[in-house]
Formats: sequence, structure tokens, C-alpha cells
Amino acid sequence: MKKLLITLLVLLGIGAVAVVSCPDRQDHKDAIMEVVSGAINDGLQTSDKESQGLSAILGSVGSSIAGQLLENRLTVKNYFVCSIGEIKDLDGEDQRVSVGVFGHVFTGDKEQLKEAISGK
Repeated sequence: MKKLLITLLVLLGIGAVAVVSCPDRQDHKDAIMEVVSGAINDGLQTSDKESQGLSAILGSVGSSIAGQLLENRLTVKNYFVCSIGEIKDLDGEDQRVSVGVFGHVFTGDKEQLKEAISGK
């Protein structure tokens, strides 16, 4: 009986920590933007000195556009102990792109996000 009570108290404590530290919409958006910004920067990297300035400008514009797309298309479902971020793809279907639990948001890699947004 004592072991059962201790087990229940530990599970209750873990559940309480999960509820308190559940990531919100902004946390999901920040994590996804980090991956998207990395993808944009990878695509714009160049060794040409003249093109580096242009790449920096295009990178900031691309990040701004990606931020607006996320603002409009990202929905986060909160399940108290975890949260799930979904993006509506071009076909109108919701694609799961992030999962948040214990204060951390896990996202897919660059290719998975690209597929989720395009719906392919």
C-alpha cells in the first residue's frame, strides 16, 4: 500500500510539472522560426563578398515572410501536459510540425517543415 501511494504521488508530481511547464503558442513559433531561419540561411550562403550583403537582406525578408505565414497558419492545441503545433498546408489539411512538453518544443527538420507547408 505504501509503494502504491508513493508511486501515485510521484506520478502526480510529474503531471503537475508537465502542466506548469507546457509550452505555449509563442514557444512553438520561436522553435519553428529557428528551424526556418536555419533553412533560409543555408539556402542563401555564398562565398562571394558582393553577394553576402544581398544574402543578408534576402534572409531577413525571408524570415519576415516566414514569420507572417506562421502567424496566420500555425495553430497550437494544448492538452494540459503537452501541446501540439500544426500548420495548415496548401491543401487545407493540418500537418503536425511540433510537440511541446516539459518546457521544450521539439520540431521536425528542415525537410519535414517544407513538406508540411507544401502539403507534399
